[in-house]
Amino acid sequence: MSNLDTTLKLQLERNIWKYAIFLITNKRIFAAILSAFYLTIPDVTASSIGLIILISTLASFLLEIPSGYVSDKLGHKEALVISRVLMLVSTTIFLFADSLWYLIAAGVMLSASQAFMSGTGSAFMHYTLRVLGREKDYAEVIGKVSSIGFAVPIIFTVLIPFLVIYGYKIPFLISLIFDIIGLLAALSLKKPPVTPEEIAEIGTKNFRQVLVEGYRLHFLAFALFSGILTGLLFASGVFRGAYQVVLEVPIIWFGVLFGIGRALASLMIFYTGKIKSLFTIYGFMKFQIILFVGLFGLLGLTDNVNLIISILILTNAFQWGLSEVSNSFLVEIIRDSKFKATLLSVRSQIYAMVAALSGLGLGYLIDATSYRLGYLGLAITFIILLVPLYLYIRHRRRDGHHQAVFLQN
Repeated sequence: MSNLDTTLKLQLERNIWKYAIFLITNKRIFAAILSAFYLTIPDVTASSIGLIILISTLASFLLEIPSGYVSDKLGHKEALVISRVLMLVSTTIFLFADSLWYLIAAGVMLSASQAFMSGTGSAFMHYTLRVLGREKDYAEVIGKVSSIGFAVPIIFTVLIPFLVIYGYKIPFLISLIFDIIGLLAALSLKKPPVTPEEIAEIGTKNFRQVLVEGYRLHFLAFALFSGILTGLLFASGVFRGAYQVVLEVPIIWFGVLFGIGRALASLMIFYTGKIKSLFTIYGFMKFQIILFVGLFGLLGLTDNVNLIISILILTNAFQWGLSEVSNSFLVEIIRDSKFKATLLSVRSQIYAMVAALSGLGLGYLIDATSYRLGYLGLAITFIILLVPLYLYIRHRRRDGHHQAVFLQN
């Protein structure tokens, strides 16, 4: 290996720890108190929170596919830099928010940032490991890196609610510092070399052809399942803090409870490779349905505060702890595609639409009834949407029906 090759290899290997820093700063350390912060703004209610989710995630929906295409065409590093800039803008708006419209604007910027991040980070690291000859280690490496990305911010997440006594804006000021560090980390990443043929191929294919490729790779049905599941989970998580307010949980405990969930998630993410080895993709899908229907069903049936808090912690833990297992399965399906970020953005676009509609619906249902009935409705929605889709995917597998003819005509 020449000196230039050795230098390139070292630079690409540094991407792994730089991406860990990127993920650390990507976590919103104010997440534990965000919905409680919403309620401090005049005239904001549970249904208002649903409206914030609707508008901000609709922005994500509109940007997911274009951002994925920009990422594949312009470059994954460039898309990650754009994501950091948008995140910094979002935090700044939160810092000065004093009305519902400021909260909506901050949410839109946050969703736009996540749109440029979703799929792009996975694709960037997959290319990096492929050039390093470590493609088979993707699940293990990304699991450990993501685990660090979850674990380190827990310290700040636990401390943040204690700082709220000095003002709700303190957490956003600290996050602003995180965002600056994240932007510097993104700028320092080394781009894996991409052949001119790969870039040209991206430029010659339109979105219809990308869908054809997604169907050919058996990806779209799995993306639909993952998008619906993550969208419903996102909506449930937004109301966690508000529910704790209703339960009269002291706000200083919000960070501790949130941190416990994230610590469990970090532990699971660290063992992503081992957890993934326990399942086929079909077994993993069935496990997720049973798990989350059970958790949300219990939330809808119990009024025991300690049990409710325990379930909220577990839901938080499993939502994020299993996320890299799901991502790893999806990346495995499209490993040979030149359109990783674009195809993964299809999943994220589905997620955004589901999160928008379910967040709005859950907010209005809670306002009209109660948090218990809201979560029970969420459990029923899981069954209605995901069980038939899972059965369809299994049935299609048995039939071997994986043709994309209808898209090509």
